[in-house]
Amino acid sequence: MTANINPSIPLSAEPIKSNSVQTINADEEAAFKHVRKIRGFYGHVAKYVVVIGALAIFNLIKSPDRMWVVWPALGWGLGLVFHGMRVYGTMPFMNADWEKRQVEKYLGRKL
Repeated sequence: MTANINPSIPLSAEPIKSNSVQTINADEEAAFKHVRKIRGFYGHVAKYVVVIGALAIFNLIKSPDRMWVVWPALGWGLGLVFHGMRVYGTMPFMNADWEKRQVEKYLGRKL
């Protein structure tokens, strides 16, 4: 039995490449960049949950009397909080305004 495969439907997760040229303005490029940062943060959260969860299970099996898993969870969790603050723009330093001020300071002129 053979399967009917439609050649117009892509079989991979790769985007369809066409011969037409697409132009992206600066606002769209900034939006894509921000969405990529959000996706990276979600990936970071997923890794944290999986690794810390596995460490917690290992800790409970091997040494339930001493909960050492708290320390890596706190350390990595702090890094995760700072990553989220940076992505969502709630960090009062190192945001776009801070970057602009640093570039202006380096160049010695206003942008």
